[in-house]
Amino acid sequence: MRTDRASRLRLALKSLLAEHQRQLDQLLPLRELVKGSVYELQTRCGKPSCHCASDQGPLHASPVLSWSEHGKTRLRTLPTGGRARFQQLTENYRRFRQARAALVKLQRRMLATIDRLEKTLRLPPPKPAAHRRKH
Repeated sequence: MRTDRASRLRLALKSLLAEHQRQLDQLLPLRELVKGSVYELQTRCGKPSCHCASDQGPLHASPVLSWSEHGKTRLRTLPTGGRARFQQLTENYRRFRQARAALVKLQRRMLATIDRLEKTLRLPPPKPAAHRRKH
């Protein structure tokens, strides 16, 4: 019974280790990351003679990167043609963070399984030796 439980725990650890390696394989190839989101910001420029000044006129659109820094949302207009690159960099960041979170969960599960394995394998201390009487 004890050896069956230990075998199952060893197999579980090997499976967790394989998943750990898969998550590392997702994380390690990523070379550049940018925290944030890329989207199209539509605004009115404020010039009274501009087409955007009327309620029916089209708004000005520009790609921006939005991120949080010290509790504040920051915006940065992206250079012309930079939208696709920054979308990839922000996707890299999301993938990196997801893999990191998965690794943290796996580590906790691995440690819990290791603790159960130790408990399963640990033998009780020996019984005290019988005392001899002196004559």
